[in-house]
Amino acid sequence: MPSAKECSYGIRGIASRKEVLAVADLYGKAFGNYPRLYPNYLDLLLKRMPREQWRLSRTVWAHDGAPIAHIRIADRTMTLGAARVRVAGIGDVCTHPFRRKRGLMRTLFAHVNQFMREERYDLSLLWGIPNFYDKFGFIVALSQEWFTVPRQQVARLEAPYKGRRSRRTDAEAILKLFRDDLACRDGAMDRWGDAWLRRLVREKWCRILEDDRGRPRAYYRGSPRDDGTFAVTEVSLGPRPDGGSPRAAGPNAAGIRRAAGRQSPAAVVSVLADAAKMAAACEKGKVRFDLPVEHPIGQFCFADGCESTRQGWHRGGGMARIANLESLCQRMAPEWERLLASSPVADWTGRLRLKTDIGTVDLAIARGYVKAEPPSGRASAVLAADQDKLCRLVVGYHTPATAALLGEARISREAMPLAAALFPRRSLAIFPGDRF
Repeated sequence: MPSAKECSYGIRGIASRKEVLAVADLYGKAFGNYPRLYPNYLDLLLKRMPREQWRLSRTVWAHDGAPIAHIRIADRTMTLGAARVRVAGIGDVCTHPFRRKRGLMRTLFAHVNQFMREERYDLSLLWGIPNFYDKFGFIVALSQEWFTVPRQQVARLEAPYKGRRSRRTDAEAILKLFRDDLACRDGAMDRWGDAWLRRLVREKWCRILEDDRGRPRAYYRGSPRDDGTFAVTEVSLGPRPDGGSPRAAGPNAAGIRRAAGRQSPAAVVSVLADAAKMAAACEKGKVRFDLPVEHPIGQFCFADGCESTRQGWHRGGGMARIANLESLCQRMAPEWERLLASSPVADWTGRLRLKTDIGTVDLAIARGYVKAEPPSGRASAVLAADQDKLCRLVVGYHTPATAALLGEARISREAMPLAAALFPRRSLAIFPGDRF
């Protein structure tokens, strides 16, 4: 337990450039690689992270003004179907080496969880060490997926689009392609400013796919790896052929179902063929895609034959928690309407009550519309689960049937068909550059 003196330490955000330097100094010392980490952290806060977000990071300050424990919060927005949820990304969690094992991090996370609720974040995500973050309400809710194909298998494909290395003049085209992907990829994250774009167009393995008129149709970034593969870690296939987007939601609207159409087959084949050429140039025998099999490229490769892998963790890795149940349900309403529209319970009317350890919300459902409201009267159906277990359902880590089997949720008989429609299995494709 922390002493009374340590509990009196101040917890607040970063207020000045001088404090940025002090926190970067703490970060370098905490992880034992000062020459590399100190300048990297300065680059993150001073060049890549918007200055207005400095206040979001929570730091324990000693009486002499020195930072002794720190959690960086990245304000992001993530796509979940037709919903855009506000995410508090947790990163750079550290304590000064001489201040550890005094309960500082427990005190800091209690503050951070309350802070995220007050700031009306919907979810919080992190990638962390095992057996640590579950103490603060986080649970494994993200998996890592990838698939590999032999280079020769995809080299045979006839590519409609021609690939080339990106140039600085491609920045505007890549940004448009990125935004097209942002509209339809589960797990897609908004990005800060244009620093990422300036770096991307200068990368050796960032590739543009053009049609016969020189118009950019797709882009991807990759790199050769020591495991004998050329790995594609980010890709955009451009807009959907019908111009639709899952965001175009409305109760029972036919446009919702059309928006679920796949992206351009020409772009899929062209990315595969060009990645095979890059693998040959690097003398790599396989092409690896750090994407879920549900991605259009994954669907093509799985049908054609590939090695697919899904890796999960136990009390570590990709973890999440619900930061604010009320705001989360409000932001998820468009996506739940979209899912209901194509489900067997599209005409259901009543109240689905979500009961958790951090509060209760009723989903008032009528004529395909969903509205999050405070609990009132008797609910027609009930789903009860702790916030972390409900979080798994929201991000699609597993289905309600699996949650009930594991004892993670108590779902009434009337609620099960609704839960199955509202909480489908998802495969979030979060690119490495979007982690915190």
